[in-house]
Formats: sequence, C-alpha cells, structure tokens
Amino acid sequence: MQTRERIESLLLILDDGNLLSLRKITTMNISGCWTYNEDFEYGNSVGEVELTQNGDEVNGVFWFTEAVENNYSIQVAEKVKGTITDGKLLLESVEVKAIQNGREISYLPNTFEVHRITETQIIGSTFDSEDVCGVFVLRRKA
Repeated sequence: MQTRERIESLLLILDDGNLLSLRKITTMNISGCWTYNEDFEYGNSVGEVELTQNGDEVNGVFWFTEAVENNYSIQVAEKVKGTITDGKLLLESVEVKAIQNGREISYLPNTFEVHRITETQIIGSTFDSEDVCGVFVLRRKA
C-alpha cells in the first residue's frame, strides 16, 4: 500500500469511517496552544504547539519528543508557517532544531498538511523529504 493511501486510511479510521471534509477556516481563528500527538511509521511524537493566525497567515512552533520504536528519542522544536488558501492549510517548516542525548543533531523538516479543523481539534498528516509520513491530532488546551 502506498504511503499516502495508508495516511488516508488512518484518517478515515480517526473519523469513524466518515469521509473527512475540511471546514472553511477563514472564519475560525486557530491561534492558541494545542496538545500534539502523532503516530508515524516508526514511532510516535507527543508535545505542544502554539499557533498564531493573522488573517490567512499562520505561524507557529511545534515542541515535541519523538520516540522511535523503543530505540531512541529526540526533542524537537520546529517553527512553521503557512497560508490558508481555498479553505486548506499547509504548514511548512522554516527552522528546526533537534536534540538527542544532549547534543544537537540534524533532523529532516516536516510539512504539516491539515485535513480537518474544528474549534477544539485539528487533524492532519505529516511528511518529510524521505517520505516518512504520520497522522497527527492537535487538541486545543483549555
């Protein structure tokens, strides 16, 4: 099964089998703090996200710990930016720093593709230049 097909299958499962539709988000402001959970091909990531929306422009920072199948973990800070276009949002990495065992390491930047947004939840997928893909859920913090 192709990587994109696996992601779409996972997204359908997350939505109880209903087809996902991206809600128009130009009237909804996604600024704020969110929890971050992602499952990807080799493990999972858990952390927080802070997003700032100004009109159609979105900037933010993802802070998370990536755990690779009980093998190792990496602390990551990734700045992103994107533009809401036709009700869709693609957040691209503009800067990434990663620490493993107290040392800075190289880390492939992610692209975050948003598939569904509500007032309290954002669901999407990630991919990097080596086609490592994942599915993430952001939940608005109270």
